[in-house]
Amino acid sequence: MPDALTLTRRDTDHLTTAELIRRERQPLPSHAIEGFNYRQWAVAVCTAEVAHRAADFARCERLLGYDFDRWAEPACIEMGQFAHEVHAAAALNWLSHLQTHESDRRAAWDCLPFDLWSANRREGWMIRRRELWAGFVRQVERYRAARVAINAPAFTNSIAA
Repeated sequence: MPDALTLTRRDTDHLTTAELIRRERQPLPSHAIEGFNYRQWAVAVCTAEVAHRAADFARCERLLGYDFDRWAEPACIEMGQFAHEVHAAAALNWLSHLQTHESDRRAAWDCLPFDLWSANRREGWMIRRRELWAGFVRQVERYRAARVAINAPAFTNSIAA
């Protein structure tokens, strides 16, 4: 059990593994990407955040001397993650569902072109698309709001320092 592991430092004896990892995590530096539409920008930024979350977790895992079994604990990289990373991953999940839904319009399971769909079917498709788009935008905006706190003046709380 990873929570059973402890470091030798007295000031960290009371902390769980997740709290130790959270102390060591470093956010991705702020990035200004311009020249894209909203969806392209969100995909680029959120994908970078999710990739950084995995890489930074691996760095902290090595630094603290942990060795998580990815088969037994597949969600271990979520330990100690920042709020903005949670929202970035959620935004990508919403986008995945949105893109799958949009692909139905181009290549529906019954091979019937969108213009030949019944009015009820087209209306249902549009309602669902609006729901998925709203979920995606909501998570991206939550990401942006959480990112503001990270962009505040830096401080260090690492036990390695």
